Amino acid sequence: MPVQREKNKSLKGILEFCTKLESQLSVAFPPKDTGSLKSEIRDFLFSFPNNFPPSSHSQEIEGYGTKIWNLCTRLRRDVESDSSDEIHEILLFTRILAFLMLDCAHQCGKATSENLPRLMRTGVKSGKSCIEYKNSELALKVLGKVSSYQVLLKKFETDITKDDRDICEKLLAEYYVLRTAVAWQMEQFDIAEHMYHKSTSSMKKLEANTTESFADVLHDIGRGLLNRKQYKLSVIWSRRAFDIISGWQLDELSNDASELRLSILQALIKALIGVQDKESLIEARRWLDMLEREVGDKLVVLLLNLEIISAPINEYFDSHAYSDVIQRIMRAVYLTEPNFKLLMFHIRKLNDKNPSLGIHALEDLLSTRVLVDGRDEYIEKILVTRIWMDVGHKDSEDGTQRLKSILSKLLANIKKPISSQATLAAQTLLWKKIESNYSAGQYDVAEKWCRLAKHPIFEQTGELNMARISRKLLLCALAKKEIENAREVISTMTEVEKNEPMSRFLMYKIAVRCDDNDMAVECLHKISSSLGSDPTLLYACCLDAKQMGNKPQLLVTLQLVLEKFSHNMPPGFHLPSLLRLTISLMNGMIEETPISVPDPSIDIVEKICAAFESAASSIYQVRCSTKSVDHFWTLDEHEWFSKNSYNLAIKHLSDWHPKQIVRLLKSCLVFIDQHLSGVNEQVSDDLSLRKLFCEFSVTTALIVLARAEDNIETRLQNYLEIRRHVASFEIVLKTKEETMDEQVTQDLNRKLSILVSFDFEAACQLKAWDDLWKIILKANASKNSRVYEIMADCILCADVPTQVLIDTLKKIINEAWKTEILDTAKLAKYMRCLFQIAISENTVLAEQLLDQVHSHAEEAFETDQRYPTEELEWIATRAFNYAVDLYCCHDDERCLNWSGKALNIAQYCMDNGALKRTLQNKLVKMKLDD
Repeated sequence: MPVQREKNKSLKGILEFCTKLESQLSVAFPPKDTGSLKSEIRDFLFSFPNNFPPSSHSQEIEGYGTKIWNLCTRLRRDVESDSSDEIHEILLFTRILAFLMLDCAHQCGKATSENLPRLMRTGVKSGKSCIEYKNSELALKVLGKVSSYQVLLKKFETDITKDDRDICEKLLAEYYVLRTAVAWQMEQFDIAEHMYHKSTSSMKKLEANTTESFADVLHDIGRGLLNRKQYKLSVIWSRRAFDIISGWQLDELSNDASELRLSILQALIKALIGVQDKESLIEARRWLDMLEREVGDKLVVLLLNLEIISAPINEYFDSHAYSDVIQRIMRAVYLTEPNFKLLMFHIRKLNDKNPSLGIHALEDLLSTRVLVDGRDEYIEKILVTRIWMDVGHKDSEDGTQRLKSILSKLLANIKKPISSQATLAAQTLLWKKIESNYSAGQYDVAEKWCRLAKHPIFEQTGELNMARISRKLLLCALAKKEIENAREVISTMTEVEKNEPMSRFLMYKIAVRCDDNDMAVECLHKISSSLGSDPTLLYACCLDAKQMGNKPQLLVTLQLVLEKFSHNMPPGFHLPSLLRLTISLMNGMIEETPISVPDPSIDIVEKICAAFESAASSIYQVRCSTKSVDHFWTLDEHEWFSKNSYNLAIKHLSDWHPKQIVRLLKSCLVFIDQHLSGVNEQVSDDLSLRKLFCEFSVTTALIVLARAEDNIETRLQNYLEIRRHVASFEIVLKTKEETMDEQVTQDLNRKLSILVSFDFEAACQLKAWDDLWKIILKANASKNSRVYEIMADCILCADVPTQVLIDTLKKIINEAWKTEILDTAKLAKYMRCLFQIAISENTVLAEQLLDQVHSHAEEAFETDQRYPTEELEWIATRAFNYAVDLYCCHDDERCLNWSGKALNIAQYCMDNGALKRTLQNKLVKMKLDD
């Protein structure tokens, strides 16, 4: 009883679901949320019970099943075929549900024989629907129910009427057909084979439409195996399909039966060809002959003919037979897009085997169908294919002439040029022919193909493409040395064609050969302005001018190359050679330029500087990136650029601007610095000496520039560079001093003394106060009082803090006095200046200076060079006056101290003691006043 109650509960659930579904579909279809409804019905179907006990709800269930079936049938008619897959699946699932409800009602109610045909019919229809939508899982569920009705058919054997039995047996036979199709969909070949035999055993019970469906199923299997290249199995199933449909007269079948029979034979013949043995090919030919007798020159028959002719098993390809079939296809078919593509495919295939027949077939298609039928949309494709055929084979004497005739004929028919896309495709093919002949030295043939590419039918090629063809004509003319012919080609070119860089290069070559300098210069400037980062064409112009011996053109071209690519010369070019050649030419021009015409020389000097800087930059970049000597910048190249930049700077030191001298010497320093590694000792010593001279000369030029510069930032930058060059000079001198002879060392030390004074000036301008003492100490090595004088004058003129001024000037004086080379008069002047500053800022230091002055005066008194009396008078008087100020402030002790120092200094005045007596009298008077 509990089981019974559970079953009844399940039936109530089915009724509730069906009631809800029927109401939902009746109110609005398609529903808003198709996805969720589809999932809900599908889940319900797969959970639907297989068996049901007797129930009082059977009639109610049958009623809902019938309602839903009829509703589904109506909705299927109303729904459009292009509706979404989800809507079609909802209707499919609903139909299956209706069938399962009818089956449920049959199980729950009184099972009668009258209901059996209806159940089997709905089951077969449901199964067909599942197969149609390739839902094998549901198809098995439905057909499983249909299969179970065989037991009922035997059970009702005595009760069922003869008509109902016949209907059921026919439906059962149809079931076997459907079961065969499901097995094929699920790739269950053994079951498909079994069901096939079951179906054939029921053949007598099959109606015409069922027989046709059965043949269609078998044909699907055969065709599927053919697609999988399982040719032998395809032959078996295709034969079965043909045998099934041949069992009926065509007039007994539907209107589609003849097409199905033709399709079956097509698959059978293709499968036989695919088997690839002679017997199968003979059988395929036999079937095809039969088909050809029946339907004549139908496209499918002609295509099968082509397949048999081109079958790999054939010993040779019968090109003429293949061509004849193509001609038959041309006559038989309408010239639709698919048929045109089909013809073109087979014409190309024929061309691969026999080019002359392929070209003939293509021209026939053009003349007998395309032009006659006015199908202009196919002309361009045929034209491109025709050119492709010519390009793919060897040249013949009349090849270009025949193709030209076709182009002219087409242009006369369509009365306009072909499209830009077709033109591009055609000229791409023609270009291959042009290139192959030009590369082979067949310049006359290449010229013919070029002129063919310039045919008016290709008017929409665009000027850039036309320029490329014109350039090839120029190359052919140059190769044949036909300069006048080349000039004629140039005259036909448009401005856009001419302004292409490659066009200008060829025009330049022609201009050089016919001495047209104006055109040559114009071409050079056009090339230069249009180039990006590739100097190839300009360099090629250089080589061409050099080969032709045209030096003025060579110089102009070299200048353009250096102006455009001075720092970024790409790989593959020998930059050192290019720069050397350019520098040599420009240097010669400078030598030849009269002094009275300075402007051209100035311009060339700038370019020479730029050329050396370009070389220096290139060397530096190479060294930084590779850290090794490359095959361009060899030691010889370094030596050439180093020597010439230095010699040129020294030679023109007096007549060139200091900036230009600096640029040349800086370049020279780069050459030397990058040269030093990997050379012998002698070369290293020579380079070091040259570097010292360079550092000295560049510092001298920089000091001139710095003093004359109004811009503060630029002036300070110059002073900063001065300090760097002085430091470099000192390092090199210190390193190489021991290896140099005495005379050279003395000269270099003299130069160092000058550089030290420049370094001191630069430090003052840069406010590098901490460096001043170090620079003063360096001056001691020069043994030159002039250095101290310059430093003293410099610090006195500089905008310097007082304490720094005092300390520095004192240091200069002390160091100079130690050397015993400083003139006493100069010393006295600097001591006075120092004392004047100190007495205002630091009286302690001023008092010390009085002692120092006294010491210097005492020492000088014993020599021929006495301390100047006017300087002593000034300092003594200034010191005594300060003592009077102290007296007024009642600082008696310091007053006596200062007055005593003043008297000590006054005694060395060359005035017979007059100043000393005067000061003493004043001092006595101050004491008496107390």
